[in-house]
Amino acid sequence: MPRVPPRAAVHEAVDIVRAKRGRLAGLTNAVLRKLRRPEDAAPPTRLEVPTWVAAKLEASLGAERAETYLASRPLPPPIDLRVEGDRATWAETLRAAAPDAQVEEGVAPRALHVRQAGDPRALPGWEEGAFTVQEQGSQLLGALLGATAGERVLDACAGRGGKTTQLARAVGDGGEVVAADLHEARLEQIEAACARLGLGAELELVPLDWTVGDGGLAPSFDRALVDAPCSGLGTVHRRPEILLRVTPADVEALARTQATILARVAPLVRPGGTLVYAVCSPLEEEGAAIADAFEAAHPGFTRAPIDEAPLRSDADGVLRLGPWLDGCDAYQAVRWTRG
Repeated sequence: MPRVPPRAAVHEAVDIVRAKRGRLAGLTNAVLRKLRRPEDAAPPTRLEVPTWVAAKLEASLGAERAETYLASRPLPPPIDLRVEGDRATWAETLRAAAPDAQVEEGVAPRALHVRQAGDPRALPGWEEGAFTVQEQGSQLLGALLGATAGERVLDACAGRGGKTTQLARAVGDGGEVVAADLHEARLEQIEAACARLGLGAELELVPLDWTVGDGGLAPSFDRALVDAPCSGLGTVHRRPEILLRVTPADVEALARTQATILARVAPLVRPGGTLVYAVCSPLEEEGAAIADAFEAAHPGFTRAPIDEAPLRSDADGVLRLGPWLDGCDAYQAVRWTRG
């Protein structure tokens, strides 16, 4: 209740307890008044994280980027849309439909940041497939694969399909997208999303556990994207509960899974094709270290530096996205060409 004065909220809560459990009213009053933040207290300026997370962030990003990542951001975070048509036109349409909304263009070519517009599914254009929800960092990673018309591409860890639909749009009616995921329910959502967006690419949905095998997929993909399961620590400003759940042991276990998936997908890329590995985590163990180990075991893949505005990889060839680029969630990505 952001517009209810704290004092009034405490008073109302105490009255409710008094009516239901009279003897607990005094205790309730004492506890709530102790918890209530002084009205003139300054809002927090930094995200508080476990000590082990803070140490890994600094080791992975350097002190400056780590502090930028931990700095507080406006709440609630925006909803990012990927617009299929003219972005400026749809921005004006959404502003007219939701006068209280804040609609801004992002650095991703089709991204709109939207605040205070309500459920995006209720906005004009949703049913017609004019846009979909996709965080702009995810949009940038999807574009990083460089898919073009008529190609056969693999989205190896498709999740809810934001990048799958993006790739289907890129390859067009003459192309093919194979979307694989461990969870069949997610694949069903992808099929529905492609239908709503009016995408004409051939779509193959494959329930697949990469830790077991490659599902017998033909090794003829022009491009493959491995957006691997990870700790999700790149999204904590949207999902702070992750900080209460993820442990160092989880990161170690996930790194083993990430390495396995990448090694299984790589042989499916044709010679001359492109492979992209990405995680929504800033931790080196889940990104740069996985890429280094993969290259040592697969000398036929050459790391390709990324220099495509607004994206630029660091000196080690790893692209590190984060709030230093228009408030993005934190990602790492590496791109290879198969010899």
